[in-house]
Amino acid sequence: MAHADLRRQPRRCQVEQVDGARADDARSDVRAGRATPSLVQPGQANQVEHVVNTCAAWLYRMSMDWNAQWIWHPDGGLSQTNLYLYARRELTLASVPHVARARLTACSLYRLFVNGQPVARGPAPSEASYQSFDVVDLAPFLRPGANAIALEVYHYFDVSPGIIGQNGGRGGILFELDDGDGRMLLGSDAGWRVIQAPPWDQRAAMNSTLFADYKETYDSRREIPSWREAGFDDRAWPEARALGRPPLAPWTLVEREHPRLGGETVTAVEAWVESASVTYAWRDDWEVYGEQRLAPSTGRATPGKYVEVTRTHDDFVPAILLDFGTLVTGYVELRIHDSAGGVIDLSYGEDLRLVRVDRLILGRGAQTLTPFGRRTFRYLKLHFPEAPPRILIDAVELHMATYPVEARGAFACSDDTLNRIHAVAAYTMRLSMLDHFVDCPWRERTIYGGDIYVENLFAAYAFGDQRLSRHTVRAMFHLQHDDGQVPPYGPYRHDAAGFYPSWAAYTALAACDDYALTADAAALARVWPNIAKLCDWTLAEMERNRLPLVGDPDNGGDYATWSAGAKTRYAAWSTLPYATMLRRAAETAASTGRREESARWAAAGARYADAVRAHLTGDGGLFAPLPRADTHRANQHDIAIQGWAGLFGAGDESAACAALVSSSVEPIETPFLGFFVLESLYAHGAGDDALAFMRRYWGEMLRRGATTFWEFFSLGWPAHVGFARGTSACHGWAAAPAYALPARVVGIRPDAPGFERIVIEPQLGDLAWAEATVPTPHGPARARWSASDSSLRGELDLPRPGRVVLRADPATRIAIDGAAASPRAVDGRWSIDVPAGRHALIAQRDR
Repeated sequence: MAHADLRRQPRRCQVEQVDGARADDARSDVRAGRATPSLVQPGQANQVEHVVNTCAAWLYRMSMDWNAQWIWHPDGGLSQTNLYLYARRELTLASVPHVARARLTACSLYRLFVNGQPVARGPAPSEASYQSFDVVDLAPFLRPGANAIALEVYHYFDVSPGIIGQNGGRGGILFELDDGDGRMLLGSDAGWRVIQAPPWDQRAAMNSTLFADYKETYDSRREIPSWREAGFDDRAWPEARALGRPPLAPWTLVEREHPRLGGETVTAVEAWVESASVTYAWRDDWEVYGEQRLAPSTGRATPGKYVEVTRTHDDFVPAILLDFGTLVTGYVELRIHDSAGGVIDLSYGEDLRLVRVDRLILGRGAQTLTPFGRRTFRYLKLHFPEAPPRILIDAVELHMATYPVEARGAFACSDDTLNRIHAVAAYTMRLSMLDHFVDCPWRERTIYGGDIYVENLFAAYAFGDQRLSRHTVRAMFHLQHDDGQVPPYGPYRHDAAGFYPSWAAYTALAACDDYALTADAAALARVWPNIAKLCDWTLAEMERNRLPLVGDPDNGGDYATWSAGAKTRYAAWSTLPYATMLRRAAETAASTGRREESARWAAAGARYADAVRAHLTGDGGLFAPLPRADTHRANQHDIAIQGWAGLFGAGDESAACAALVSSSVEPIETPFLGFFVLESLYAHGAGDDALAFMRRYWGEMLRRGATTFWEFFSLGWPAHVGFARGTSACHGWAAAPAYALPARVVGIRPDAPGFERIVIEPQLGDLAWAEATVPTPHGPARARWSASDSSLRGELDLPRPGRVVLRADPATRIAIDGAAASPRAVDGRWSIDVPAGRHALIAQRDR
């Protein structure tokens, strides 16, 4: 089904002629009232930004013009926890308008139906003061005469009981439909009818104490027939309680900043029924049980035969186990061909450690059942604790619901293991792109600052779509405190006494990387005040002698408060990223003409780096935090963060890199830190070690059965151990090879913001060949390298000019397009300028 986000076309076309992406990114804060129409600093507005600002100011006025009212259930005594509501209204049309623009949102979630047809889910999870609303064209679903608009609405709770305080907020529904020219056709008000949804059991237990959601018990026998259809008599339903017209506290409305989720429909790749008795190989068990219908890709399914579930023994509960082959995320659908009743319990697992989440109570006859909530799993088990004489199942499917992207980036090489690593990393990243970047699609579904930083790079190289990254960064900066610090997680506002202190620095680094990848001045301008405020907070903490940050000894050094006092303990992960943030923010400020900020932050970053080298490094220049410098055992984690930050102390950098991959250091236990291992090695010329580490670390996860990369993993774990219970089997921060293979092995990176110039620095190691495609704002950049004992051959296709960087060797002759090249020596490398277009390069070493 197709849904179009509608815009005022004449205005938007004016901006798209200049830069449509900038217009999309510029408008929402202004329309929502969180920013004035001026998005840039005085003296820095160029023609593009002027047009963006003019359009954004107009859109701001348009978006605040709501005629509809927020509504909710009229019963003030109704429990607001785990609450499902039905809301509906009908309208009569003489004819269907060419455009029927619906603007809608709900707290917490909604499903929209028009004349019984499912149309959309939403909204994007958001803090109430950053409340997301959707724009949907309903014209394809309307008809002349009576039309029914129906909403299933779910509300988590007013105050979150979850560990990280997500999903809480006041309940409300807002809906407005116009004809595209501003004439309202229908709006939510006291004339709507709202009822607590009878099929759902509000007393269901909590499912996740982190995400803070609930299990579902749905009784189809209690469903209200035809309530989504026109002509349904809803006079017995209570009238809605009108809460007020926007703007209304606590909500500040922001139009969805990125496309709605979607994806393909997937089925199991294998299915097994739990037998009540022994069967024999000579029996045709597929005919007996028919479960292979639920795994049609096996080729063993019998056409026209439904899966029949019966209770064959009094002491036996039938069950069917489905394996989807890899993790999937979205919405489960069960199609029942026929039933006399019964119960189906659904258990889900990223591996075979299953958790029972949903209970579906069947009515009679054919029915389609869909749990309301998102599910992420590889294995799905159907239990039938109350089976009537038979249940005939037609299909069990999952409708994927991820951010809609295409694989615009690519990588391939002569090593099949690395090819598989790249494919799994890209898929891991895809599953971590929902309505915002998430740490994992099942357990928490939460934004974390550290995750944003790496996921932005991984997604940019795999998919080349920055809208979701920008939305995620803005959602986190919206939570920024008055003093400038940024909480570690969102998108909901919460009170946290302690947190991951470096996660704020990583949020700013993600914004700087977005500019490096796109050169989008308007997108940077939207978050620049937040970056500046965070950097200035960092400087103030330095002046108060509170930085480098100190770990809270009561939490083993894993957390830190903003106003840490006496420095009793240091940790590389919380101390060092602020030095990188100050340096990168200074570089970004310099490249955008913000000279005063650049100079101030660069000087502070240099002081910070000097302090780290002077006081927190020991022999060999490795991190050795006080007061344990004499007894501190080097570990891979500390060395990786230190090398990534460019903060090796006095000593031999090659020795530091050797220490980083030495078997004598304590190994990392999370792939998040694997990114820093790779970046540290590549930054210091140890590309061969980096490639070997990639094979060992991510390759070992594959050997242990991973189909997506895990939240935690150590090469020191026993050979039989997979991911641990309570952790995630799919974590976006684990997808470093999606970036490292094209950016470091093939070597395609921006040499100027937005890939205006491109650097290609191949580090093939022992590979015979490698190739990659990297999305850029100017089109794909492609490179293919093949190596032999005496030569390196490259085929380049660049949308902008650039330079090739190769290891300097006086005995090497370099030719481009058949003509001898004159390389420059830069930092022990040859640098060869190449114009935009297609080129062949040969580096031949004299024998």
